[in-house]
Amino acid sequence: MRHVLLFVLGLAIGAIATANIVGALRQRDAYPRGLMNVMQHDAGVLHQAARSNRCDAAATVALDQLRSLSAGIETAVYGTDPADPPFAEYAQKMRTAIPSTLDCKSLAADLRNTDAACDACHRQYR
Repeated sequence: MRHVLLFVLGLAIGAIATANIVGALRQRDAYPRGLMNVMQHDAGVLHQAARSNRCDAAATVALDQLRSLSAGIETAVYGTDPADPPFAEYAQKMRTAIPSTLDCKSLAADLRNTDAACDACHRQYR
C-alpha cells in the first residue's frame, strides 16, 4: 500500500512540476506570439479588402500597423540580443514585401509577396 501511495504522490508532483515548466515556457514566447497574431490579423484585414476590392479606412489602418509592427520583429524574438543574421534577412525581406501604399488594384499581388516572405521565415523558424 505504501508503494502505491508513493507512486501516486510522485505522479501528482511530476504533473504539477510539468505544468509549471510548460507555463513558464509559454510566457517566454508570449510577446513574439502576440506580435505575430496581431500581424496576422492585420494581414487578414488587408486580404479581405483585396477580396472585396474596397480599400477603406480599416485597410489603411491595418497596413500602417503591419508596417509599424514589422519593425519590431527582431526585438520581439531576440529581445536585446542581436538577431540571427538569417532571421534578420528574413525580417528585412518581409518588411520590403509589405506594400508601401494602399492600392486596391495591386493589393492582392502585393499581399502574395508579403505572404511568401512570411511563409519563408516560418518554414525556417517554426
